[in-house]
Amino acid sequence: MTTHPDYWNQLYRDEGRPGWDMDGETPLVRELVDLALPLGLRPGSQLVVPGCGYGHDAAALEAQGFQVTGLDFAPLAIQGAMHRYGDRVAWSQADWFTTKLGPWDAIFDHTCFVAMDPVRRPAYLESCAAHLRPGGLWLAVLFHHVNGRPGPPHAISQPEARKLAEAHFEVLHLDEAQNSHPRRAGREFLVIGRKRG
Repeated sequence: MTTHPDYWNQLYRDEGRPGWDMDGETPLVRELVDLALPLGLRPGSQLVVPGCGYGHDAAALEAQGFQVTGLDFAPLAIQGAMHRYGDRVAWSQADWFTTKLGPWDAIFDHTCFVAMDPVRRPAYLESCAAHLRPGGLWLAVLFHHVNGRPGPPHAISQPEARKLAEAHFEVLHLDEAQNSHPRRAGREFLVIGRKRG
C-alpha cells in the first residue's frame, strides 16, 4: 500500500497537512549538516531529499547554500512544495527506486527510510548508494521509538540500522539526535554513512 503514490496522495488530499509535516524544517537539518561538514560534506554540494513532502527540509538546505533536489512520488506533495518554495529547489515527482536523476553528493533522509515497509529497507539503501557519487554521504534521521503505533513511520534500533547501512556505507556517525522537534524529542537518532567503493 505505501509503495504506491496514491496512498500518500490520499493522505495529502484528506489531511491537507499530514501528521508528519511540521510546517517547517526539522531542527535536525542544522545538526546533521554541522556533523557532516567535517566528515566530507562540502558547501555547495548537490543534495537530494527523497520523500521531501512539502519541501521544508529541502528549502532549508538550499538556504544554506546547497544545490538541492526535492523528490517525492506523491504529486500533491510536489505541488505543495512548489507552491510554498517556488523554484529555489529542483522539484521532481519520481519514484526513488526507479528515477534516473542524480547522482548526488549527499542524501538528506528525514522521513523516507522510516516510511518504507521494513522489508524494503535493504533495497532502499541499495538505491541510496546507487544515487550517490563515489564517497557520497547518506545523512539520515531515524526513529528508534514510534510510541507503539503501527507504521509508517517504522522504528528501527541503532544496532539494526548500523547492520543494514554497513552493506553499502561506512558508518561515520550513529548517535541520538540532540535537537529534535519537541513532538519527536527522545525518539530520533542520526546516521551518517559514506558510500563504500
